[in-house]
Amino acid sequence: MSRHAQIEEVSDSDPEEIAPSYSDDDLPRNAIISPVNIPTKAAPQPQQQMPMPSMPAPEPQREIPRHFSCLYPVYFDKTRSRAEGRKVGAELAVENPLARDIVDAVQMLGLNAGLEPEKLHPKDWANPGRVRVQVKNEDGQLANPKIKNKHHLYILVAQYLKANPTTEKSPYRLRIRGLPMPEKLPAAPAAPRGWKIGKILPIHSPAYSGGGVSDNPLKDAMAEMQGMQGMEGMPNMSEMMNQMGGMGGLSNMLGGLGGLGGMGGMGGMGGEPSGAGAEKKKKEKKRVIRA
Repeated sequence: MSRHAQIEEVSDSDPEEIAPSYSDDDLPRNAIISPVNIPTKAAPQPQQQMPMPSMPAPEPQREIPRHFSCLYPVYFDKTRSRAEGRKVGAELAVENPLARDIVDAVQMLGLNAGLEPEKLHPKDWANPGRVRVQVKNEDGQLANPKIKNKHHLYILVAQYLKANPTTEKSPYRLRIRGLPMPEKLPAAPAAPRGWKIGKILPIHSPAYSGGGVSDNPLKDAMAEMQGMQGMEGMPNMSEMMNQMGGMGGLSNMLGGLGGLGGMGGMGGMGGEPSGAGAEKKKKEKKRVIRA
């Protein structure tokens, strides 16, 4: 159901959407949205049918400039600590923040922004979506003089999210081409040990498709290796484990290497032999004395 999400390194120096009542069907990836592009009302229907002029080919979508700042939902998540990715005070944080709603907040501030629906924060793998915002122009000047810096932007976005809380209908406002929309939002999946998952997630979340973090990565790795047994050059894992006597055989094999610890009997590379050889030489000396 989900498309493969990507986790990226996060840097605070990393270099919109629409009013809440607007639904962005088939939102293109990496689309840059300016405030001037917001539709205000539907155009009036013509009284008579007019011949349709030939439409020019649509222009390709522009790439989001690298100097745009990054906003992730985890920055505003009430369930997270500062160490877990939250960047606003606990009094401003909200439950279940979504990237689509962050775009609304940025748009209300009159800033250009781009939505990357498949990008993931490393500490929030179940809530995909990254918003890239033009806080400054390429020459370093503020895009909106009323927004002093990126941290000021965090506060303004948090205030908007606080006034417009996430509901079960919120995920339906982001439509991705090729992704079917379920009639009912799936139940929140169980979080793996050591992770936190929101109760309301984007429909394309990897948590719904089982593409998240595993509770037992070693078991998964062994299963993957067993699945590759048919490939040329790959060992038969079942036969190997039987020959080793299971995991106990592996422990015995590793324990047998303990006799190499220290390698003290090596002495100098050109010296006399050590260990069993030295003991044999002592016995030979005793036999000479008895003779």
